Amino acid sequence: MRRALVTSLALLASGSGCDRYPEEPIFAYGRALQRDGAPRTGETLHVERMREGEEEAFQPFATVVPDASGDFTLEMLYGDASVETNTSRGRSRFRLALPLEADGSGATLAFSFQDDVELPTVQAWDAHPAVSMGEQGPRVAFPPAPPAPPLPETADTLELVTQDGTVIPILPTTPEPLLWVTSGGELLWRQAGATSPWTPSPYLLEDFVSPRVQLRAASAGTWLFSPLGGESSSVDFRLEWRTGAEPLPAGTLRPVSRGATCEPSFSGVCPWTDGLLTRVDFWKQETDPRFYGVTLTLPQPTLPRRAVVRGLQYLQGYGGKDSLIIEGSDDGEHWQSLARVVLRDLSSTEQSLLDSQFGFYIEPTGGDSAYGDGPLLLGRREPVFQDVPLSSAEPVRFVRFSVESLTYDGTSPPAEFYTLSELSIFE
Repeated sequence: MRRALVTSLALLASGSGCDRYPEEPIFAYGRALQRDGAPRTGETLHVERMREGEEEAFQPFATVVPDASGDFTLEMLYGDASVETNTSRGRSRFRLALPLEADGSGATLAFSFQDDVELPTVQAWDAHPAVSMGEQGPRVAFPPAPPAPPLPETADTLELVTQDGTVIPILPTTPEPLLWVTSGGELLWRQAGATSPWTPSPYLLEDFVSPRVQLRAASAGTWLFSPLGGESSSVDFRLEWRTGAEPLPAGTLRPVSRGATCEPSFSGVCPWTDGLLTRVDFWKQETDPRFYGVTLTLPQPTLPRRAVVRGLQYLQGYGGKDSLIIEGSDDGEHWQSLARVVLRDLSSTEQSLLDSQFGFYIEPTGGDSAYGDGPLLLGRREPVFQDVPLSSAEPVRFVRFSVESLTYDGTSPPAEFYTLSELSIFE
């Protein structure tokens, strides 16, 4: 079957189906399974929809009932799936979430398409975090993530062609277990790439009184379909899994930065040292000033030993390499390096592949989890969570955070900050 180059992705994402009329029927074929692999026979499943440019949240749209094999067919009109005006063409976003299992496990499929397609199988992850106490504190054991959805026999994929002519198929992303720690309903920490069992640092838990840990995972992808005698089509999808949550012991470390003032400044308490974990944007209007770092003023000179950064999003440069820079000063003028942490270091091919997998699947405003877990941001939108040891030769009163981002010309200027949840300094 033919393949399409990645340069065709934008066209596919905007929809083709040139000969379709709004009142023509189209079909999405899927399968829903129980956690043990048995079909979800006869169970009514609800499908929601968000129309691009018209709605900011998913709304009830339809129901499907899997047959004896777990297969179901979602039928709708072409005009239900595509949004067309005189100047633009887009797609509606659909979402199907399985009812939560008794232990809190669930799976959600979000997708958009414009003609007949097959969907990934929806099945809950047979997993649960197991919390125990070890010599170093709480330990969280967890199983591997589910596999990426396999390519249907009738489907094809996009391809990335590198500068040396190598052809790389753009397959759905490989899921990995993501440890998702919350406190009071706010995201306290997310940890990817950890091995089981995982021991959260006491600095990570800080002094939060009700931390809870669950597992999340996701796979995003695009499949192409070219049926004989039919319209070519594609489906962009993201399959998410989640488990129930288990309590962790309360944290016992209060940062010396709690309540510290900051620059950018605010009329009240600095929102990044208040211990509330609320995500706060650096600007809201296009005319608002831009900021390229945060400086904390500690209550008194301190010999800093640890810094914790939560929920930082920034403008990533095109060079593929970013570093978190933490500096300290006793007078606010002369600065010493406290730490330098590489946040990403990607080749041009790795960047192109990442952007091809995630760059065209942008979560809309209503793209939060169907179970209320909050948005699972991936790719370039993945926020920074870092627990950083610091090295300081003398006490400091000021601590400055910035990110250097490599550009095409070889320089690494400070990156613009978008969003941040919390900054903490420990002695």
